[in-house]
Amino acid sequence: MREDYKKQLSSKIEKHFSNLEMRIMEDIVRRIRQTGEITSTADWQINRLRILGYSSEDIEKMLKEALNKSYPEMFELYDKVIDWEYVRNKDIYEQINAEYIPFEENYELQQTVNALIKQTGEDLQNITQSLGFYLDYGNGKRVITPLAEVYQKYLDAACMDIVNGSFDYNTVLRRVVTQLTNSGLRQIDYASCWHNRVDVAARRAVMTGVSQLTGKISDMNAEKLGTEYFEVAWHGGARPSHAVWQGKVWSKKELVTVCGLGTGPGLLGWNCYHEYYPFVKGFSERNWTDEWLADQNRKENTPKTFNDKEYTLYEAKQRQRQMETCMRAQREKVQLLKRGGADPDDIMIAKAKYQGQLNEYSRFCQKMGLTEERERIYYDMRGRIATNTKMQNARYTSDMIRNADRDSKQYYSYKNIVGDEFASLADFRQMKYNKPKEFSLLTDYKKSVENGMISPLSGFKNYKKLHGKIEKNIVGMRTSNGIRISGQSKHFIERVIGTKEDPKTERPRSGVEIEDIRYALLYGQVRTRKRDPDSVKFVTDKCIVSVNPKTGILIQCNPQ
Repeated sequence: MREDYKKQLSSKIEKHFSNLEMRIMEDIVRRIRQTGEITSTADWQINRLRILGYSSEDIEKMLKEALNKSYPEMFELYDKVIDWEYVRNKDIYEQINAEYIPFEENYELQQTVNALIKQTGEDLQNITQSLGFYLDYGNGKRVITPLAEVYQKYLDAACMDIVNGSFDYNTVLRRVVTQLTNSGLRQIDYASCWHNRVDVAARRAVMTGVSQLTGKISDMNAEKLGTEYFEVAWHGGARPSHAVWQGKVWSKKELVTVCGLGTGPGLLGWNCYHEYYPFVKGFSERNWTDEWLADQNRKENTPKTFNDKEYTLYEAKQRQRQMETCMRAQREKVQLLKRGGADPDDIMIAKAKYQGQLNEYSRFCQKMGLTEERERIYYDMRGRIATNTKMQNARYTSDMIRNADRDSKQYYSYKNIVGDEFASLADFRQMKYNKPKEFSLLTDYKKSVENGMISPLSGFKNYKKLHGKIEKNIVGMRTSNGIRISGQSKHFIERVIGTKEDPKTERPRSGVEIEDIRYALLYGQVRTRKRDPDSVKFVTDKCIVSVNPKTGILIQCNPQ
């Protein structure tokens, strides 16, 4: 059976388990969203069973649906293997006058097929009974977490973060979505801690059975045809350890000793798409000559460069698979953020990241000479996820995309200080990356409020307005002793505004009028001290203004 055809058939089963992964993650997000509507801890205790309870029944239902959908396609796959690997050899039997037994009458082969189908079904069943996530709980160390525990402990803790006010809803939602999609639903061997994504595990279970059946048919045909030799199939981009023996003719003993038949890393082992077919010397002709194989290996091992990194064909295909996995995870992230009712800008920037991944994928495949396999990305059948316009793509820079989660968290920390003066997360991002001076001013304001140097009631708009007024009326002027005012410090504007309770004195501190500051700089008494050469004071009966004579920066001011 052709490699591409096998992949096409197995991907149908793989898709069901990928959908199972998404359904479970959507269920978790749905429960978090229900929590976001609760306003008190007491209400949480009342609603906890409704939100978190009965999860085992819900999960069991989803698992059964995934298995039930997989079984018909598993039978279809085995039928195709029989048709491709056994029935197609009928002509060979006839040409060398050997007896061909139709599959309907070949009870030995039927027993083998039924046993392998049963084994594959049990393997899929086992996968659904050992599910979990590989989660980062915030210390940088990932922990294997059984699915039941994800609901009982992990989800419960996330919901409590919202209810008790430790974190806002959007922050918790982003954290959970990121952790779930970075991990993906996994089959876990809790004894050995071995784990793999559930769709990969399902594909491996099915393809292992297919490979075993293919091998059984080949061995049976070889015995009937009276040969101990086999030709191993060839395919491009094989792993290096397989490339040395693919496309060649080997004896049955050599299939074991040279090709590793029966071992995990060898022929028909883990993720191996190679097959072997009976080869009758004096009758069969090789599909691939030694000269052709040598030339092909040379071509595949000649590296190509992308973004300053070299890739052989095998390495390029591995990188291609990694990129596809990352894009599937990003599609999941977009969908989960939408289901959770996340901030629209978080959703849009997640889409922009996905668009960037798609563009990178296309460039990589083109440079490496690979065919784009976008069907591996679009398992979810959810249509277009990427941003829609060039304007949207241009709006979100690479720095903005790379720092998305950190910026979202930062936004909410700023919003707690600034309040409703920020219209949206989108406005915050645009200010941070496109208006650095204004963002620096916002950062200064936030620090001043947090330190108690100014009251939060002053408001950022007034703070920004006052800063601009100082820039317009004072910065650029020359003092009575010739110092050119070049700028203002954060501490200076704190003093201009004043506060109800100075954190040092614990007493109210009045602000200073700009007109009084300007008058002091022009006409005030000038005071200097040898022990403090970096400060000159301008004194009137209304205020004292300090200036750095070397830089011209306004240091501070105090009312008299």
